[in-house]
Amino acid sequence: MKQKKTVAAIAALVASGVISLAAVAHAEEAASNGSVPFWEKTKVTGTFDASYNFNFNNPACPAGGCPAPNALRVFDTRHNTFDFNLAEIAIENAPTDWAKFRLDLDFGQDVPAVTGLYNFAGSGMFGIQQAYADLTAHVGNGLTFRIGHFVTPTGYEVIESAYNLNTSRSILFGFAIPFTHTGLTMTYPFSDKFTAMVGVVNGWDVVADNNKAKTALYQLTYKPIDKITLSLQGTVGPEQTNADSNWRELVDFVGTWTPSDQWIVGLNYDWAHETGCAGCAGKTSWQGGALYVHYKPIESFGLTLRGEYFMDDGSRTGIPNLKVGEGTLTGHFYIGDGWETRLEFRHDQANSSAFLRSNGLTRKFQDTVATEVVYSF
Repeated sequence: MKQKKTVAAIAALVASGVISLAAVAHAEEAASNGSVPFWEKTKVTGTFDASYNFNFNNPACPAGGCPAPNALRVFDTRHNTFDFNLAEIAIENAPTDWAKFRLDLDFGQDVPAVTGLYNFAGSGMFGIQQAYADLTAHVGNGLTFRIGHFVTPTGYEVIESAYNLNTSRSILFGFAIPFTHTGLTMTYPFSDKFTAMVGVVNGWDVVADNNKAKTALYQLTYKPIDKITLSLQGTVGPEQTNADSNWRELVDFVGTWTPSDQWIVGLNYDWAHETGCAGCAGKTSWQGGALYVHYKPIESFGLTLRGEYFMDDGSRTGIPNLKVGEGTLTGHFYIGDGWETRLEFRHDQANSSAFLRSNGLTRKFQDTVATEVVYSF
């Protein structure tokens, strides 16, 4: 274990040195070019998301009061409630071809649900999703170092609803993978078809590390043709508080096929295991897969069908030996100028009684409908 810690520390120091040399090498070039106005090299993007969700189980309100919860959900957790989910402003400044800084500011109901964000003290609904710098050394095709706080490369879906194909997030997104990391990555494009990334981070969904060891991050991306992207990514390292020897390993595969402007087909598979989790005997594991099919027959309308299956021994969801599947159908109504409304139906089915009912008891299934307004620019 000490050798692994030493290797991680040496890798971080070497990377830091290369970044410094790259910066020095470009210092004269930047100076000779003169100063560039900030906003001329700055790109601002953002999203807005508001929704309403209804659960046909009409789950009973908890002792602390309503709203009642939707089980096994990440963001759309509140039954019979209008939610202002998320407003995001992303600022990306690239003063040169070798340096870039990005800052993503989030506000809304979704922020407390995303563990690992920089939440401002006393303001649980306001946080920093990303804050990182990209520095590229002109070595070969360009070796890019990313340092700071950034979203995970694992998974098919993302935090912002506007960039997803469905209103609700998949079970995989909520329970199989992390949301964010803090650390250092190195990315190198070997060709226009193959790119590799490796990194050292503090862990899963933590700002400061919760133990003395680090987590390795990796990704291999392959684009055999323009319409197909395949990627294999994952993490290796201990994630439990004050436990340096209990390792967690995650392997995540994502495939995307866009045969035409009308169709998108996505595939996501996750497999993970961990040793020594609290209350578990020996090794724990979870895995699952999801398939996405999106069809946009006309400019103003589209449909997305998602199906997934997830298995968990209880370490992720808290439900022992859980096997759960879900099917989701989302209708997209594209208003124009970045505006979109959605209407969604989702059915969840489990092998155990995981879903609340109005009488306080549970059952094996859950049906929900949701409507949503999203805006992106």
